[in-house]
Amino acid sequence: MNQWIDKIGLIAGSGLLPIHVAHEAVQQGYRVLAIAFPGFTEPSIEGIVAETHWLRLGQLQKAISILKSSEIHRVVMVGKIEKSNLLRLWNIMPDWRALKVIRSLGDWRDDTVLAAIANELAADGILVDEITSWGAKLMAPLGLLTGPPPTDAQVKDIEFGRTMARGIGALDIGQTVLVRNLAVIVVEAIEGTDKAIRRAVDLGIAHCVVVKMAKPAQDMRFDVPGIGPTTIDSMIAAKAEILAIEAGKTMITAIDEMLVKAREANISVLGIPSEGPLNLQSIPKS
Repeated sequence: MNQWIDKIGLIAGSGLLPIHVAHEAVQQGYRVLAIAFPGFTEPSIEGIVAETHWLRLGQLQKAISILKSSEIHRVVMVGKIEKSNLLRLWNIMPDWRALKVIRSLGDWRDDTVLAAIANELAADGILVDEITSWGAKLMAPLGLLTGPPPTDAQVKDIEFGRTMARGIGALDIGQTVLVRNLAVIVVEAIEGTDKAIRRAVDLGIAHCVVVKMAKPAQDMRFDVPGIGPTTIDSMIAAKAEILAIEAGKTMITAIDEMLVKAREANISVLGIPSEGPLNLQSIPKS
């Protein structure tokens, strides 16, 4: 009798999220096949999943062929591949299938690119699952996770930043803003959250509030907001004081390590609702 209840494919980008999703899928009894990318995917994924195939960016047809030959009809796309890499076509050398996707693009926004890839997979009977199906335990809760409660002035910055972050999200520019005294200091774009935060170092502006929100029409199959210990490292470098993230729609990797770093640096971390009053109630430590 087969020990696996089903199969799932994992298209794994960088960071720890693919590792967490792989663990979760295996624990649920799935046989996991990972499509991984040298220089991006954590090599330790090989010790978790049943099968790993290392491809270069742009080998879309090969990825589809591998998934189909393994009779996999569902995949999860998780982990960051910075879009700047996709714009350097001379480095990734896309195959004919990837070139077909590229030629179909009306623009290079994240949603446009990822939806086009998902549609190409669907054309071969491979559906992309919502990440939340595999990362529910990683979703940020509502309330103060660690650190002192924000001051009245910081609450105003958080509320202002939430509006600004949702605004840039609606335009598919980024998900994160840095705010101080009701002024936007940094807007995340192609560089990603951690590098965006570090731009405050170059500007010489400390004591910012960092707000990260999902897009108003967030497609939970991909590009779900994520933070982790490296986010706190960037905040420490930028001397930022508050990290406000959308509860229920932001994934936190290595949460214990992240909160220890934040606590030691006196950085407050809180999960906030998409709208309405902030919940500043402290979350009991487990």
